[in-house]
Amino acid sequence: MGTLTVRNCTIWDVHYWRQGGRSKAVVKPGEEGTYDWGATYTLGVKRENVKPEGKHYRHAVNQNGTYYIVWGSAKEELDILSEADASVYPRSPDNKYLSKWFNTHPQWMSGLNGTFTLDKFSIPGTHDSGTEKIADGYAHTQNFGIATQLEDGIRFLDIRVSTQNNSGDPLKVMHGIYSCKISFGDVLNSCTTFLTANTRETIIMLMDSASDSSGDIEAGFKTYLAQDQYKDLFYLEGNIPPLDTIRGKIILFRRFEIEGSGVMGVNLSEGWKKNETFSLTTPDGVKLEIEDQYKQHDTNKKVKLVQDCLNVAIDTPDDGIMYMTYNSLATNGFHTPYQYAWGGNGVKPAMNVSLEAYLAGKTGERRYGVIMLDFYNDHGRDNGNVESIIGSNAGLVSTT
Repeated sequence: MGTLTVRNCTIWDVHYWRQGGRSKAVVKPGEEGTYDWGATYTLGVKRENVKPEGKHYRHAVNQNGTYYIVWGSAKEELDILSEADASVYPRSPDNKYLSKWFNTHPQWMSGLNGTFTLDKFSIPGTHDSGTEKIADGYAHTQNFGIATQLEDGIRFLDIRVSTQNNSGDPLKVMHGIYSCKISFGDVLNSCTTFLTANTRETIIMLMDSASDSSGDIEAGFKTYLAQDQYKDLFYLEGNIPPLDTIRGKIILFRRFEIEGSGVMGVNLSEGWKKNETFSLTTPDGVKLEIEDQYKQHDTNKKVKLVQDCLNVAIDTPDDGIMYMTYNSLATNGFHTPYQYAWGGNGVKPAMNVSLEAYLAGKTGERRYGVIMLDFYNDHGRDNGNVESIIGSNAGLVSTT
């Protein structure tokens, strides 16, 4: 006697049964079911109370195996996949629960067309990326550390720093006045390890001063650049080059000021506005559209601001503008960033839930730009937003 396990990766209830047998069972979206049988049989599945049913059979299944049910939109039918096939199956809103069992994306940029610049892509990012170790509450915005975020597909990091008394590691990561209990060196080490293992990826790092003078931050940053392990880690020109140029590197987006007229990354220090939706053109001619109204605590209005920005990005994919949309909110003293992200304590609509619904309604190739998230995968339970953002790049793969 063996026990078969079926995992429903779709958004529908699914019937499963042994062909020739009388017993049928239903597995809910994102859940798994089992079937005890004594030999190798044919497994059947179909959608419950949905047309078309998408009925599908898989012959000679392993009676002790684990199989994954997905929806194939091209054929309009379900499919039953092995673990190896499911792990590389294209993500889509219809199969949002693939991310429950396969939620890492360490190499999703590797197949993208390297002649394109970053403004052509949809990129998942995190807001105040370094806050994993801060206690739950008003300053806590992420449940996972930098290394896990990168493995999960995050490619835009928002890092705020202040000085600390350590000559070799002079900057610490902060969220406002709260220490994130990690240093900037810790962040760079996570990025270095990731890029060494995934040489065709790139990381965008938005870096700002949390409280100190910009001169102190500049001096501290240069200390890292002088160290052998970091000296070739950053792309520090003021432009956004083709992806192939920055594979294996961090491209710096800099909000802190520097002394003199030198170049140190894409310069966002001139013209960045707080709590606004605004346009910014850097001294080197890089154009950005940024939505960061982090104090708009009416989430109905905030959802509209986010969707308006994303709609423009979708409608104008060849405009050469880098879009940055913050789907996050700061505390208002009553609600935490987590509650704004996923709901609770009367927050409705929740930002990440609303974003999931919005992205699920979009099909085909579409350019979103960078979307910044708090608690991007809800404690590891739901990586759907990251999956959808990554999946929207499907038409931008290399043809060589």
